Amino acid sequence: MKKLLLILLCLPLLFSSCQENNPLPQVVNEVSQSWEKTFNLGHGYFVQQTSDGGYIIGGETEVNGIDDVYLIKTDASGVEQWSQTFGGTSGDRGFSVQQTTDGGYVIAGYTQSFGVGYQNLYLIKTDDNGIEQWNKTYGGNPNSENWGNSVQQTTDGGYIICGSKYDDLTNSNGYSVVYLLKTDANGDINN
Repeated sequence: MKKLLLILLCLPLLFSSCQENNPLPQVVNEVSQSWEKTFNLGHGYFVQQTSDGGYIIGGETEVNGIDDVYLIKTDASGVEQWSQTFGGTSGDRGFSVQQTTDGGYVIAGYTQSFGVGYQNLYLIKTDDNGIEQWNKTYGGNPNSENWGNSVQQTTDGGYIICGSKYDDLTNSNGYSVVYLLKTDANGDINN
């Protein structure tokens, strides 16, 4: 009984000795960094964190009185690293942007500047600095409105775009339908 009592009395001393030589790890509460930023006149429609911890923002901005697709790259603190605009002489908007496996970006939206119809689905591919590599339009009907609301790169390196298609602007009873396109890595559709 004396041995057991002696062991029980020595345990706290033994434990404190071990703790001094090998302290338990401290739990540190990380303080989340919050911030708020504003950029050029326009609208932001989509944001995604990039592989470097920064952010890519897609939307529209006004250039010489005309809306253009607007792409902004920031660092992790929201400080602008670069921005680019895309479009022509009529209204253009970017609703979705994704970083691609090559470090560049793909943007989906609509254009009234390019293509056959009144408003065509607009797909833009850039490099990692937002410099345009190519763009494509889809829709092709002069009496239609087409736009892309979401874009993703697919496992084969192509792109899948989802949006809407409104086929008859001359008919007040017209309706829009879900528009889904699958392209190759160059934005081409091979039917």
